[in-house]
Amino acid sequence: MFGQNRIKFVLLMSSLLVVPAGGLPAFAASVHTGFPKAGKPANETVVRVSATSQTVDAMVSVAAPYRQFVPKQQTQYSTIDYEVWDTALQNIVLRLGQSIRIRARRPDSIVGTRIVKGHKSGYRLEGSRVTFSFLNDEYKKGLTEYRKDLERVANQVDITRLSRDEQLAFWMNLHNVTLIEQIAHNYPVRKPEDSRVGPNKERLNDAKLLNIRGVDLSLRDIRENIVYPNWSNPDVMYGFFRGNIGGPALQNFAFTGSNVHAILKLQANEFVNSLRGVHAAAGAMKVSTLYDEVRPYYFNNWPADLTRHLRKHADSDVRELLAKGKPVKLDRYDPVVADLLAGDRPSLQKLNIQVDGQVNSTSIPPEIARLLRELEQKTDIMRKRGMLGTRGTVTIDDIPTIDVDIPDADTSGTEEK
Repeated sequence: MFGQNRIKFVLLMSSLLVVPAGGLPAFAASVHTGFPKAGKPANETVVRVSATSQTVDAMVSVAAPYRQFVPKQQTQYSTIDYEVWDTALQNIVLRLGQSIRIRARRPDSIVGTRIVKGHKSGYRLEGSRVTFSFLNDEYKKGLTEYRKDLERVANQVDITRLSRDEQLAFWMNLHNVTLIEQIAHNYPVRKPEDSRVGPNKERLNDAKLLNIRGVDLSLRDIRENIVYPNWSNPDVMYGFFRGNIGGPALQNFAFTGSNVHAILKLQANEFVNSLRGVHAAAGAMKVSTLYDEVRPYYFNNWPADLTRHLRKHADSDVRELLAKGKPVKLDRYDPVVADLLAGDRPSLQKLNIQVDGQVNSTSIPPEIARLLRELEQKTDIMRKRGMLGTRGTVTIDDIPTIDVDIPDADTSGTEEK
């Protein structure tokens, strides 16, 4: 039997954030990495990785600098413990549940003006949101230290010799930690992909923010030069959070070697059956531009390969749309940040928040109050449709009642035809 090693990341927790209505817990602090001594028994349950080696999927040629990251025959049987990242995600991610395939109507403008603050996208009730507006400086420092620790692990342990599932989980977590860290440090930002970051002030996806084994890596490098060329399942595209409304959702728990395929399937089902993934338009079937982005890796026979992939994850509404055989066209992608305020600076006012029958006054941006009310209405629709608890996901619950006059979301319309 092969020996088991445990790589553990420890994040010290403290209540550094005070969040309205008790709905968004607190997280932040410093990070350190501990490597157990040889022969020291683990005192926690460790996921056991199969010792069976797997061959590399030869799909797309890998550029020279990135060939050292091609998965090799497994010779290391360590697992990486992302418990700390789990805790962080549980504190900062608000999941909005499965799509109800009703396009949210544009919110009313501020009285006497044409100004609409906060999210106004028709997709704003899909996916998930990160509470960037509540992250303080110490919290952001904690994100940076954790990202650096992930880099150190990859520089001390040959990731390519771990199981392929461990490798995949690592690259996705590293990508998402780095993305969230950069958005947090540059917040408020309306469109993350337009942010200029790193020493050379390059665009977010192309800035060389990481260095592993002497190779400078960007977020795009992780996706397009490491993961996509070496994993043949297109579901991997759903593991990369893009920080905006248009992309895949972010779960509030980390990828691990043992759960990576289950999470990817869950992510794929959510995205394919959302309006931002697939919807009907006049004479066409609109799909996300993300499918075009991964087309060279997974959908060479376009659109037949894409249709086959969508059918694999489609629920009845999308299957019906696929059966019509309409031509495939790319949808307009929504690049607005996936936060609670659409990158706007909050306008505070005193509101009465009722939680568990107790009414408390607090300061909360009315844009967030409106979003919570809309989510509460969405949950009611999901409950009436019998959608809650049927898809293996935790969706919206315990949305606090907010005693303020906020326009109702439009639930009478349907998706774009």
